[in-house]
Amino acid sequence: MIYRFSNNEISIATANTVYDNPLIRLVNTTTGIANVTISVNSSVNVCSFTILANSDMVVEKSPTHRVQGTGIVASPVAYRY
Repeated sequence: MIYRFSNNEISIATANTVYDNPLIRLVNTTTGIANVTISVNSSVNVCSFTILANSDMVVEKSPTHRVQGTGIVASPVAYRY
């Protein structure tokens, strides 16, 4: 799979929509597991999950959903086949 990056990588220590992009690449830059939360607003969580140490994953979300995780950086991406 090839990814097309559409903007700069950012820290999501504070909840962020990651440029309102529906597809994002998350990277855990720490040496331990990291928890990520996707929310509609500060009181409604959509889901939460764990990213293993020094690893990455691509997540699809609603453009307005906010993503937050300590030690996590995020980039907006698109698939390219």
